[in-house]
Amino acid sequence: MSDRQNGAAAAGHTETAAAAAEILAAGGTAMDAAVAAALTAGVCEPLLMGLGGGMIATIREGATGKVYVLDAFSPFPGLDHGLSAREFEAIRVEYGPTFQIFHAGRGSAAVPTVAGGLEALHARWGTMPLERLAAPAIRTAREGWTATAGTEVVAKMLQAITRVGLESDALFNPDGIHLREGDRVVMPMMADALEDFAREGSAPFTTGKHAQALLAEYGPPRGSLGPSDLTAFKPIIDRALAVPYRGATLYVPPPPCMGGALLAFGLELLDLVADADTSPTEIARCLAAVMAETERARAEGFDERMFEDGAVQHLLSDANLQRHVVHCREAIERSRAGGLLSDGVPVGSIPGNTTHQSIVDGSGNAVALTSSNGETCGSLWPGTQIPMNNFLGEDDIHPLGFHLGPAGSRFRTMMTPSLLVEEDGGVLAMGTGGSNRIRTAMLQVVRHVVSGHEGVGAAIMEPRIHVEGGTVQVEDLGQGEAWMQAVSGGGERELSTFPERHLYFGGVHTAARRGDGHFEAFGDPRRSGAAVVI
Repeated sequence: MSDRQNGAAAAGHTETAAAAAEILAAGGTAMDAAVAAALTAGVCEPLLMGLGGGMIATIREGATGKVYVLDAFSPFPGLDHGLSAREFEAIRVEYGPTFQIFHAGRGSAAVPTVAGGLEALHARWGTMPLERLAAPAIRTAREGWTATAGTEVVAKMLQAITRVGLESDALFNPDGIHLREGDRVVMPMMADALEDFAREGSAPFTTGKHAQALLAEYGPPRGSLGPSDLTAFKPIIDRALAVPYRGATLYVPPPPCMGGALLAFGLELLDLVADADTSPTEIARCLAAVMAETERARAEGFDERMFEDGAVQHLLSDANLQRHVVHCREAIERSRAGGLLSDGVPVGSIPGNTTHQSIVDGSGNAVALTSSNGETCGSLWPGTQIPMNNFLGEDDIHPLGFHLGPAGSRFRTMMTPSLLVEEDGGVLAMGTGGSNRIRTAMLQVVRHVVSGHEGVGAAIMEPRIHVEGGTVQVEDLGQGEAWMQAVSGGGERELSTFPERHLYFGGVHTAARRGDGHFEAFGDPRRSGAAVVI
């Protein structure tokens, strides 16, 4: 490695991180590298993201210090043909000791928006030609990529869905067996489609040949997609939500991202109930109490009012925070009184089929980009080998019922690509997949970096917890009985333990340019993370 460092990147696959590094080494910015990494992730992390899904990115301009959010998450289709179930199949997905029902089929596919999102990112901030940025992804698709342990977990879990369509089955279940670690995957049709994107941007996927092929298969009678759904979508670029925290500032996406506001709420509540210098056991006690209190805030109406004017401001207002501080401190005191531990069963390998890239450069530019395909709908974008999303078929996105719309409106999402700007000018890009565990994983890592003054790697490797529905899921890495008692709320919560770091708790891939100018990058091993500093 040379003395001169151009930047750092962390992602969910070695090829994804390598694509970012290649562009940084060639003189590209973090924004250029993010486009290259996202396109490459669509090749080597195809069940998690790609041009058939949706994305959100949080972006810092090093020259101005301004932070923006590019919202390119998918909306409801149905502008032309109405919104209805059509080809919409309930499929049981096994998670070890439990299961969840998802819906697949072409009627579960929402509007694919990643092509438009990456085109908008490049148009606003790109400095290198799109052809150059797409080159690593095209090369990886033509020459092949190697499945990781994370690939195998997801491919095995989603096998019932990937078998829905013949082309999907052939790609992800060669010879009838799901992809396994070490398998080599070559995707020539995806390489051709990426070449089209490199030459023409999103046009082939919104009005051109790929759009027409998509509409022929995903419009009536099978699905709800129509030409207006593809052409009406426009990415939104807005200022990020800024959250002061112990001298640093965390930048997160505003609604329709739910995770940003809930993470901000958790951090501000934690700041009010936990001392910076308290013991690891007390910090764990406070983190668990804050997670439970965040659930209370959601149940009291934030989920329903999120799209209303002033909903986030009310959630983060001093009056509302002080009200929740009372409940939180009461729970902390009850926890200290102790009680009998109640052992539960770990919920199993629920990945949350989302992936993330974090990139920083020497000019202070930074990008955190999170993207998802849901569980995929089980069929591919015709002629491209690109998996299509199943956002219309996820209970978490549609708590009030499926296919309610309105057409053209964006989905809510927990995806929370974030940038942390430290007092001394350092900037960290971070994010994770993991559905509802996104906000809790991020809460812990941000706390450990800022208040614990830990390096990126140490903060990510800390044992993780997640509180939800009266249960606390825990990575048991030898913390001891007192620590376990603390996170259980003194026995108020059922305690379910994992005997190692586990993908259930997300993969907080993080890249940083610290205040003294040195770079750090760490790919969370829970999700086969990879990182590079160049």
